[in-house]
Amino acid sequence: MAKEFLSRNNIHYVEKDVNQDMEARRELQRRRISGVPTFLIGDDVVVGLDREKILRLVDHRLATCVNCGQRLRVPTGKGRLQVTCPGCGGSFTVNT
Repeated sequence: MAKEFLSRNNIHYVEKDVNQDMEARRELQRRRISGVPTFLIGDDVVVGLDREKILRLVDHRLATCVNCGQRLRVPTGKGRLQVTCPGCGGSFTVNT
């Protein structure tokens, strides 16, 4: 459910499996976090799938260039933005 939510909202994420990734497990232990899913967003931590809190904390969405398909970060809450793709140089409009 968490991955579906993030994908549906075009939120880029790095998935780490604490059963396979010892460094990720140590990070959660260091922070005294025992629940999953856990989201580290900047300096904030969200344990569990708190959709509203995640959307408040995330400062960007991924937009796809209409010309070349490259995905790029755009800020949220800025209204209509004219975006220039660094890959192909094409411009397109995004509603944030």
